[in-house]
Amino acid sequence: MAIDKKIHEAVYEAADNHNQPPKVAERMMLWLSHLSEGSASLSNPDDIKASLETILDAIKADGGQGEEEELE
Repeated sequence: MAIDKKIHEAVYEAADNHNQPPKVAERMMLWLSHLSEGSASLSNPDDIKASLETILDAIKADGGQGEEEELE
C-alpha cells in the first residue's frame, strides 16, 4: 500500500522543524513503508528494534545548544 503524500510531507516537515537532517525522515519513511507493505510488523520486537536503531542513529543531538544550562 502506498503511503499518502501528506504523511510523507508531514514526516519531512517534522524532522525539519526539529532541526534534524533529511536522513531521519528518510529512515522513518522507510520504516513506515515496510510496515505498510507487511515486511515489518509492530508486533515483532526485532523489527521495531532494528528500525528504531537505524532512526536513532540518524538523529542529530544538539548537545543542549539553545537551552540554558545550569552550572550550579
